[in-house]
Formats: sequence, C-alpha cells, structure tokens
Amino acid sequence: MTPWQKENLEYLKTQGDQPVWNPSVISNENTEQESEEDEEAEADDSHSEETETEEKQKKTYESFADRLPKIKKIRNKRLYRRLTLIISVFFIAILIVLYFVSPLSKLGNVSVTGSKSVDSEKIIAQSKLEKGKSLWEQFGDRKIYEEKIKRQIPRVKQASISLNGINSFNIKIEEYKVVALESVNNIFHPILENGKILPEEMNAPVSGMPVFKNFKDQSIIKSLMNSYNKLPDDLKQNISEIRYAPSKANKELINLHMKDANEVIVNISQLEEKMAYYSKVASQMEKSGIIDMEVGIFSYPFNNGETEESIEESSQALE
Repeated sequence: MTPWQKENLEYLKTQGDQPVWNPSVISNENTEQESEEDEEAEADDSHSEETETEEKQKKTYESFADRLPKIKKIRNKRLYRRLTLIISVFFIAILIVLYFVSPLSKLGNVSVTGSKSVDSEKIIAQSKLEKGKSLWEQFGDRKIYEEKIKRQIPRVKQASISLNGINSFNIKIEEYKVVALESVNNIFHPILENGKILPEEMNAPVSGMPVFKNFKDQSIIKSLMNSYNKLPDDLKQNISEIRYAPSKANKELINLHMKDANEVIVNISQLEEKMAYYSKVASQMEKSGIIDMEVGIFSYPFNNGETEESIEESSQALE
C-alpha cells in the first residue's frame, strides 16, 4: 500500500465508513505489480546474461579465428621438419650404401715413413695388408698387422698404421738402433739395442761401434746390452771391443778394450756401476794399463803384475 492509501484508510476508519477499495486487491495488485517488476528485472538480467554470453562467444570465436593461421603455421613447420628429417635419414643411408659398394671403401694405397734401413716394399709385404679389400675392416684389425711387421722384421721397434687420405694407409716405422757388431771368423753381424743379432753380414766393422767377440750365447749378449745401454755416451764411444772372458769361478767376466789403450776387467752385472769410476781412475794412471773392477777397483801397467803400490794408487784415486 502506498502512503496515501494508508492515510485514506485511517481516515475512513475514524468516520466509520468502509473503504471503497479492497486493501487485499490493492495488495494483490501491488504483489502482482512487484512480481511483474521482478519478472521484468529477471528478464532484463537474463537478457543481459544472454548478451554477455553472446559477446563472450563472439570474442572466443574472434580469438580462435585470429589464432587459426598461427596454428596452421606451427603445424606446417613441424610437418616440414619431420619430412626433412625423414628425407635426410634416407639420403644418408643411400650415401653410406653407395660408399661401401664403391672403390673408395677399398684399400687403394699403402705408404711407409720413418724407415731407414728396411726397404718400404718389404714392410708392406710383411704387414699382409691387401689392396682392393675392405679399408675399414683392415683398419679395425690394424694392431694385428702392426704386430706382424714387428714379428717379421727384427729391426722394427714400433709400427703404427694410420689413415692417409680417402682410401690409403700410412705405416710409420721406428727402428732399433744398431749399437754394436758381433765378430765371428772376421764376419760382422749388427747387434741391435735390444740385444738381437741380425743375420746380415758385413766384411768390415762400422766406425764408432764396439765389436763383441767370443760371445756364443744370445742371452749373455742381451744381458750385456741391458747394462751397456745405460752407460754415458762418452764411455760408449771410448769402447772399441768387448770380449767375453769367463773364468771357472765367474761366468760374468768381460774385457773392455778402450780407445785410450786401457783394458778393463769387469762383471756384466756391475758394468754401469763400476764404469762410473773409469774416467777418474784412468786420469790418475801414469801409463796405459789394466783396470781390474772384478773385486774392488785396481789399476796396473800391462808389463807388471798387480802390486801393493798400484793397489794403493788406485784406492787413492777413488777417495
């Protein structure tokens, strides 16, 4: 009820009259009016919600429409990448197949470097490498071929096979040094630094190398070379001849003939240790003679036997 209706109702009550209108009707009317207003409000709300929904859908559609070209580009890029990868794999596989059936995968040439005393063709032949056969198969087994070279050619200290160009190998050689000569019936045979005696024959000794005489056992020469290689170069250059001179009591004795005209008696196993004193003892000798290093170190002239005086002189030289 409106305020004026309420006032009118109060007035009629005081006058004893009944109102010409029915409050319930007015109330119903008001209720209906309020219901209509509510319905209109709800309709407006629903309409606004529908409008908002439509706007959101429109925006979503427009956003998706904007994103669609980008999605297509991304998909195309992924497709191109996959296609490129597949084509590359097939292309590489074809190239590999073509390579292995071509002459490029076969060994075409073998060269040798570092060889001074051994003929290159001999090294290639002893390696057992085969031209025209699989390059990579033989390269994978290169250690076997390197061992064959060292086993068949005594002069070779080290052999190393490496790739040299597209389908070629290079064999790098390191040789043992020839450090001495063995003399048998005036025929000389080279002795390598590892004690190996080569079957090669020479009619004259090589200048600057000591000559080994009276050695009949290969193991004794190898033992001697182990000690000889440890001597200083100046001492090696001063030795002209090494003669094996064992006694009944000592199988290690050797005689060293020096280029300064002295002779040294020493044990093979003590060669490095005792020869360290040679220069000092020799410098105090008045004449060339014998330096006995078998037991202690004594020196005396060739024409005299060992005397107490010579022993005392040599002992003073070592102090």
